[in-house]
Amino acid sequence: MAAIYLIRHGQASFGSSNYDALSERGHQQARVLGESLAERGIKFDAAFAGTMRRHDETASNCLGAMQCDLPLIKLPDFNEYDHEEVFARHRPELEDKSSFAQYLAKSSNPHKTFQKEFEQAMLRWRSGDYDSEYSESWPTCRTRSISALESARQHGAKSIAVFSSGGPIANITGHCLGLNDDQIVELSWAVMNCSITCLLFTADKISLRYFNDFAHFEARADKSLVTHR
Repeated sequence: MAAIYLIRHGQASFGSSNYDALSERGHQQARVLGESLAERGIKFDAAFAGTMRRHDETASNCLGAMQCDLPLIKLPDFNEYDHEEVFARHRPELEDKSSFAQYLAKSSNPHKTFQKEFEQAMLRWRSGDYDSEYSESWPTCRTRSISALESARQHGAKSIAVFSSGGPIANITGHCLGLNDDQIVELSWAVMNCSITCLLFTADKISLRYFNDFAHFEARADKSLVTHR
């Protein structure tokens, strides 16, 4: 059977002026991931990615560490949904980055505060009651993720790397498992930075081999590379 390795990007620059760029830790995560894949004897014969900077930087670091010089096939359907828009429609008074930063700074746990608010923002988006306010609806987001998966499957390669984000990875995994919307969103919260989700496929079917593997970080004495955001 052929395999698709769905790789979430490394840690992005949460709270900075350009979230899409990897943090220094994110660059390191991608290099360590590549070293681990090489040690495990995993080789790719095709590599896909979304068109976001964090996807490209993760792919560059990971494939470089593997000494793999495959061309990167970029598909925008592997991109994450617009999380800034989703949040802004829920809390329009925090759309400005400085206002958002000040709001988080007041919290003793900014990441937990953001997570709680973002869960509510996701519920609003997924409800379908406000689709006209968003550039992309939840069903459209799900559909394009599956479309990107099919494009990768039809490439003809037997070992495929896909550098993407938590949302598309959860959508694709949920599609393979027949999960509902609530379950897919729960999956998306679990996807760790530079984790691997592996799918096996033939011309007739596709199945999940494993989900959200980040043992390449857990095995290290220094656990600082285990991150969610």
